[in-house]
Amino acid sequence: MTRSSSFRDFETLESYITKQQKLHVNVRGTFSQVLRRIGVASKIIESKVRKAGLVDILGVNGSVNVQGEHQVKLDDMANSIMKAAFSVIPSIAGMATEEEEDFTAFDNIEFDGSRYLVMFDPLDGSSNVDANVSIGTIFAVLKYDKATSKSSVTKEDFFKPGRTLSAAGYVIYGSSTMFVYTTGQGVHGFTLDPEIGEFVLSHENIKIPDQCKCFSANETNYNKWDQATKEFADTIRYSDDKRYQKASSRYIGSLVADFHRNLLYGGIYMYPTDVTTNKPKLRLLYECAPLAMIAEQAGGMASTGTQNILDIVPNQLHQRVPIVIGNKKDVEFYEELVKKYS
Repeated sequence: MTRSSSFRDFETLESYITKQQKLHVNVRGTFSQVLRRIGVASKIIESKVRKAGLVDILGVNGSVNVQGEHQVKLDDMANSIMKAAFSVIPSIAGMATEEEEDFTAFDNIEFDGSRYLVMFDPLDGSSNVDANVSIGTIFAVLKYDKATSKSSVTKEDFFKPGRTLSAAGYVIYGSSTMFVYTTGQGVHGFTLDPEIGEFVLSHENIKIPDQCKCFSANETNYNKWDQATKEFADTIRYSDDKRYQKASSRYIGSLVADFHRNLLYGGIYMYPTDVTTNKPKLRLLYECAPLAMIAEQAGGMASTGTQNILDIVPNQLHQRVPIVIGNKKDVEFYEELVKKYS
């Protein structure tokens, strides 16, 4: 017998957040409002992404962001949408974005509830937009210290390890649009139903499969990797270990897309330090820490090779770190190799 479609069949992001608010001490009204606002902002971004080929928002806009990268028009638009979404919430004390050098503080000192700091990459993978590749928004929410809630936000207030995050998540804009997040109570995914305009629960309590099905790395950089990283990659690609015999190279070049696939299928994503420049690529606050929280909540792990990503105390808004993220067994194996060669 086929189930009839009715409202009670749907668990929406809104209703799920409301339930979590009742069940868990660390999820309350002001915090739930922040998550809802991210959901609204992502719907607006999604609508613009869907029309990217029809309006003049493709291509480079002529400016360069703080990372020294040429911004595309869609980056600017997504950044503006996210900033506008947060600026109207009294519980937001401040925000930092990958696209801007400095943070933004909101002096809502008369607001008497819990306040939060938000960090985000408004449009990860945007350089792939012209090729119609999946892109995404990554976010992290940090509780603002109550003891200083009447004071102005400082840069140092953002410098907290990933383990202190209240929430982290991403929205992936692909063949479907998914909102994936955690508040420390598991990882849950919601797919946007375009007919009703709501994110509907589609993946509850996501766990990374205990297999290395996908190996995601820019392998053209192999000669720029240290020996531990080379051996790790070679083991996955060429060894007779049964764990890796069915592993396939899968690298999109859009972090959200690569991570999302590996989260669902099982695998490893890595972007190590370039030994020729001694510079890592990915940003701790906007990319690595949020995804590390999701990975750990899904039974996985994220590491630099010598330190768990969630234990790193940031010292810069745009700090970059090397990262290996995915199945816990494989990340721990990488750490063993790094220790072997140190």
